[in-house]
Amino acid sequence: MAVVTASLRDVTILQGPFDQAPSGTNYTVVACYFDSNGVTVTASTDTLDVLTAGAQIAGFIRDGKTYTPKVLMLLQPYRTGSSNVFGTVAMSSTSIRLTPTTSDFSTGATVTGSNPVDAPFGVAVGCVVT
Repeated sequence: MAVVTASLRDVTILQGPFDQAPSGTNYTVVACYFDSNGVTVTASTDTLDVLTAGAQIAGFIRDGKTYTPKVLMLLQPYRTGSSNVFGTVAMSSTSIRLTPTTSDFSTGATVTGSNPVDAPFGVAVGCVVT
């Protein structure tokens, strides 16, 4: 599979109703929004990767801490016009790797680079923060 480098567009911290305990491991969930920056991601042959994800997340949050991604979940499909592209997500070394699919999460889908991005992919990322 060929890797297409994703462009991270935004990172937001997802706030819950409960505070973390003052001791132990600090765990934060963030929403990462990204797209292919005009590059086509071909079905069944390409992946869309947010390289050095922890460093990129920390660059958006700017609190001087280290973010280590541990758990991923698709939060929002990519949308162009009336077409949605979903995807399976996994960690690949230090990168968030998304494999574009249709809504069944098993059939490959293509992200056409020349199409306008109405909504980028959104991925919830659980991070250990140090």
